[in-house]
Amino acid sequence: MKRIAHLALSMALVCSTGVIAAEKLSVTEIQQQILANQSDYDSFQRNLDSEIALAASMEKELAALRAKGKELETSRQTKLAEMNVQYERIIEDPSIDITPAREAYLAAVRAHKNNKDAISSKYNDWQKKLADVEQMRVSKHSLLNKIESLKEQLNNARIDRLFREFNRQEMVSVSQEVACDRDETIAKCTDRGKFLAKQKASKRFLDQLYDSLTESEAAKQQRPNSEGYVLLQRSDVVQEGFSGAANYNVQLNVEVKGNLKRSDACKLLGLDRRYCVEDRRTSAPESSSVVQVSGMDSNLNMADDSVMHELTLRSNVFDDEVFINGVSYGSTKLQVMLPAGTHDLEVVKRGYETYKQRLNLKESTTLKVELRRAQFAFNKGEKVQDILFGDVPGPQLVVVPSGAYRMGDINGTGLENERPVQSKTIANSFGISETEITVAEFRRFVDETSYVTDAEKDKGCAYYEQGSPVWQEQLNWRTPGYANTANHPVVCISQQDALAYVNWLSRTSGNKYRLPSEEEWEYAARGGKETDYWWGDSVGSGNANCGWCGSQWSNISAAPVASFDRNSYGLFDTAGNVWEWTVSSASKSGSVVRGGAWNFAPRLSRVSTRMELDPNFRANYIGFRVVRER
Repeated sequence: MKRIAHLALSMALVCSTGVIAAEKLSVTEIQQQILANQSDYDSFQRNLDSEIALAASMEKELAALRAKGKELETSRQTKLAEMNVQYERIIEDPSIDITPAREAYLAAVRAHKNNKDAISSKYNDWQKKLADVEQMRVSKHSLLNKIESLKEQLNNARIDRLFREFNRQEMVSVSQEVACDRDETIAKCTDRGKFLAKQKASKRFLDQLYDSLTESEAAKQQRPNSEGYVLLQRSDVVQEGFSGAANYNVQLNVEVKGNLKRSDACKLLGLDRRYCVEDRRTSAPESSSVVQVSGMDSNLNMADDSVMHELTLRSNVFDDEVFINGVSYGSTKLQVMLPAGTHDLEVVKRGYETYKQRLNLKESTTLKVELRRAQFAFNKGEKVQDILFGDVPGPQLVVVPSGAYRMGDINGTGLENERPVQSKTIANSFGISETEITVAEFRRFVDETSYVTDAEKDKGCAYYEQGSPVWQEQLNWRTPGYANTANHPVVCISQQDALAYVNWLSRTSGNKYRLPSEEEWEYAARGGKETDYWWGDSVGSGNANCGWCGSQWSNISAAPVASFDRNSYGLFDTAGNVWEWTVSSASKSGSVVRGGAWNFAPRLSRVSTRMELDPNFRANYIGFRVVRER
């Protein structure tokens, strides 16, 4: 009966596979069928595994019966020989009883015959089981094929759903206010206001389209590469007028429609193009079927503002300014809806060559603008901030000029390892982070890379108690043992952790980042002075966060970065707050911390103080800042 059931299931599966393709099901219905069939498949696989194991067990039993048969045949031959011996003896002595020998032989014959019957029966059962297993394998492949067919249907249904959801039509109400220029006519000002209102409506609608998609997250990831756009069907002025300040206000009802080709739907969902063969019955209307409206500006070269495309602009710098057709649109990263046609682009930043391009916008477009520095060398005091992968700003840097200085215990009040005083030359200007790297900046690195610090991997982080570091397993950069905010310097960082961070900065910015050398750090920290602290030879009160330095954080915790004045080169917290990792050629381990900390005496916050440490050491009073080469 079990074999008949397997065969029936196999036939049902084979027959049902061809029927699936004819059904027109929703995404949810197909997903439910896939789940149900996957459950059947998993159960079927378990049954098949059980049947295969049973067949293997039967084969072992058959082998055992055959081995036993050989033993029984040997026993039969032995009993036969013993009986023949008895028959020979009875000729000489008729009184000998040969019954035991005869019965032993008969028993051996019966045992041998029973074993042969058992072998025959077991063999037949084994062969039937193998046939069942083979049929179940066929059934399994049929079921698997059914699941894969459903997955094909699912992808087609997902495309159909996305196509329907995107190519919908809606009325959007928007308000726009513009300030009319002195040399601008009333007509031109009103046209500009209406154009900006239409632009706002199309941008809002496109954002709504992506937000409302069932598979919104997947589509948004591919949005920069999408060719989907918005058609402006018509617009009606609800209310308009001028204020006393010569500002034009307009309220429009704009009828808009999404326009996405089926082939582009595959891009948005990351599916093979075979799911998106164009179908004239379902394709979005061509833009030529919409009434063409001339552009509002002669520079647009008859731009068609009935067809709006999304332009995404990125650049390699932060805090730039984008001009489109002479109008400022703010800084990158910029996403803006523009009519199809020609547009003049400019990207401007002080200290960089202006980027200019005339763009013929025919589809949604993403541009990566590379601004080149106007001059090779950094300018003293200039602020630099690179854009990292994902269009997020890197650490804020200030430029320290090249120059010469005296390094070490200039005033004769320092420690032995600060002597002798040496003349050093910094040959090239460099950028250095104006503050110690913050918790927020380090968290961005951890979130991007899933990096685990040395403190989190092994025995935690040290804190200072009664003149020596004490290790505590619970301490790390997230929980340093005191109240910590995003704007506090990151601590509990080994030099190896700091190196991992600067290597990440280099990869994601395309520029060379590293830890400062001892020479660079002291040069930048001095700010051109030869005093023990950048502000003078006395620590004073409230000038820095160090032990007994008179600040609200002294001997309690690190302070948020930039809580005190910056030195003449523009750096914050080079005295106190937290020790900072540097790379040293004068240290055996190559690792030295500089600058003092919130729980160390003022004398150890002098600009020339240095402390050699193992690169694996970490404590809740040690952080770092970074250098970017020009």
